[in-house]
Amino acid sequence: LWMLLGTWRHMRRRSQIQATLVQETNFRRAMENSMLTGMRAMDREGRITYVNPAFCAMTGFAEHELVGNEPPYPFWPRDAVDENMRLLQQEIEGRSAIGGIEVRLQRKDRLVFDTRIYISPLVDPKGQQTGWITSVTNITEAKRIRDQLSASHERFTTVLEGLDAGVSVLSVQQGELLFCNRTYRHW
Repeated sequence: LWMLLGTWRHMRRRSQIQATLVQETNFRRAMENSMLTGMRAMDREGRITYVNPAFCAMTGFAEHELVGNEPPYPFWPRDAVDENMRLLQQEIEGRSAIGGIEVRLQRKDRLVFDTRIYISPLVDPKGQQTGWITSVTNITEAKRIRDQLSASHERFTTVLEGLDAGVSVLSVQQGELLFCNRTYRHW
């Protein structure tokens, strides 16, 4: 009777722990599937071991088409393989840029897009590095807007430089000259 009662308690406790584990796993999976940032894990040799749904949506490749691939990856544009290989090697060697790196990637349908990639060591529970985790954000639209603003600024500056009137911009708070055109400098 005591053995039966002990077994019943053990099974009940195990069932509760398993339900908690399933709930935690489902919560983490829901968070991962809701992310707009692409996530990719690689082993120490650069072989892809994991991609999230956002990464698959971004590149147009299915998970089974990406996991197991080694560089050069199918989402690297053919004309950028050498550059992307150099950047990957630089990142793996720990010489990564603080603000991430800009990399051109290619969808399965051959559409090329700009991304910002951040790479971090992937560490297991024992503190040993097992590979790398990268987050990938599509910056094509932001880069297009930045380029348009830069071109607009260039046109505006060209117009101001061509005026026969002297133009200057002063910072009232700091009392410094922020801009002056050619005519103003000549005077």
